[in-house]
Amino acid sequence: MKNIATIAALIGAVSFSSHAAAQDITMAGTVISSCVLTVPTPGVLVPATDGTRIGTEEGVGGLPATLTVVALGSTPTVNFAAPTVAGPAGATGLTSEVAYTSAGSGANQAYTSSPSSASSDLLDSFTVQGRVSGSNGFPQGLYTMTVTVTCSQS
Repeated sequence: MKNIATIAALIGAVSFSSHAAAQDITMAGTVISSCVLTVPTPGVLVPATDGTRIGTEEGVGGLPATLTVVALGSTPTVNFAAPTVAGPAGATGLTSEVAYTSAGSGANQAYTSSPSSASSDLLDSFTVQGRVSGSNGFPQGLYTMTVTVTCSQS
């Protein structure tokens, strides 16, 4: 019995020796830059009380558009093309302008009719205002202002 206890002790000592081999665990992943833009709220243009403009800030019922940015990888730049406007037959002399602010990155663009761009956070929200001036007034009908927005990452 004494021999069995000695053999068991030797086997235990050999089994739990400190000569265990080390093993590396490697984890890897690839990040691909991507940027998704969504417009959860389209803007609503309403006439100004003096009749010289229509816009998102001109009167009761006007509503700014919202733009949501969700990006992976590098910090995105949001690019706004020059705004355009389409109106009913006879609508001439129209000038469209866009302005925006960002809740995340703090971007702030005053009204402009030119292309513009802003740095964005990886998760960001822009409030986009629009207005249209008409040197010849506004014939009755539907007016649609459009600004194309793209996202770039370097």
